[in-house]
Amino acid sequence: MKSRRGRLVAALLASVIALAGCGGGGDEPSGQQSDVTSIEYWYWQDDTTDKTMDQLAADFKAQTGVTVNITANVAQPQFYDKLVNAVAAGNAPDATHLNTNMMGQLIDANVLEPLDGMIDNWAGKDTIPPTMWNYVKSADGKTTVAMPNKFLMFYMYYRKDLFKAAGVEVPKTQLEFVEAVKKLHNPGKKQYAFDYRGGANGQDQWAAFLVAGGAKFLDDSGNVIFDSPEAKKANDLYISTAEYAPPGAINSAFPQLIANLESGTASIIINHLGAAKTLDASLGDKLGAALIPSATGDPAQTTYMGTMNSNAVLAASEKKQAAFDWISFLASDKAQLAITKSTNGYVPVTTSAAQNPEVTSNPYIALTLEAAKSNTTAWPPIPGTTVATSKTWQPLFQGAVLGKNPNNAVVEGVAESLKTGK
Repeated sequence: MKSRRGRLVAALLASVIALAGCGGGGDEPSGQQSDVTSIEYWYWQDDTTDKTMDQLAADFKAQTGVTVNITANVAQPQFYDKLVNAVAAGNAPDATHLNTNMMGQLIDANVLEPLDGMIDNWAGKDTIPPTMWNYVKSADGKTTVAMPNKFLMFYMYYRKDLFKAAGVEVPKTQLEFVEAVKKLHNPGKKQYAFDYRGGANGQDQWAAFLVAGGAKFLDDSGNVIFDSPEAKKANDLYISTAEYAPPGAINSAFPQLIANLESGTASIIINHLGAAKTLDASLGDKLGAALIPSATGDPAQTTYMGTMNSNAVLAASEKKQAAFDWISFLASDKAQLAITKSTNGYVPVTTSAAQNPEVTSNPYIALTLEAAKSNTTAWPPIPGTTVATSKTWQPLFQGAVLGKNPNNAVVEGVAESLKTGK
């Protein structure tokens, strides 16, 4: 049965479809918005003290005369619901930050402005490699609905000192991972093993592990196959680590994940580049990072999971060209380098910025790029992804950890939501 929240989002999206249909189709010619003096942009950031985006907005105003009013006070887990509510109420921003998980329902509801025409007229189009554009297209690959902004892959952070003390080698296969977790478990010293992040947005870490274990979201025909034997086997291994996890891991979100690794309460976490600056500053030489253990242990035979934080123009905006000018400015080399160097930065999406020595010398970015050399995938941009990630996964996963439902219920429930959007 659909939850109250699920029914609310469905109802709001029905309103969204009607509102988006009234918003025009992006047929304003470039350069016809000289009277635009400001636009509204929504953005979330892990480090709320970071002022990089404000400085970029000031630079943009100096170049264009357009003020960007930035709303950045909503945390990522609540961001999607706030956006949907705003679109349904008719007061959505002109442009917004998005992650992969949010895109499917918004595409299906015609909330996002197709950008192909404006991108074709943008001088920077070829500075972004084709692989990055793949993350911001509709599921059929025919329509570009956002601009690439910050790319990331998931990998494993670990405490080198705790591994050494326990005599544990860095695991390459998932079976080795489970054995390492058992050896690292030392509750007498309040040192535990893997913080599996059972709280907000923990589905990304879980899915990244399953993907490295051989799971696939879709087959070549676009059919959902995330309940495959490979997915179920990797899911079993992941859940088997729960008895060795730090206390409270079942509700861990990003802050707890970082704090547990810093304190040594956890020996291993899975996350992306967003954790690197904080952890490197606090742990120094004690911090290690490696590719997520896989089914074979061979990166060349492994698919790794990534995602893209992108920027989109809202179809209902009356300032589409100015909004596009802003999000394409954020995808320029100079802005990309500034974002990457910030505490909210990931991997830049332009070739030039990615080749900058300040970027290539970063070992965590190098690891991200190493993972990206192999086959990569992401949550698919289909309507069911939003439901699977925001509603379905957490109660089923927590239920499996607590023994309230079978392990297989997690992958089967997520696969069903991906298929049906319910």
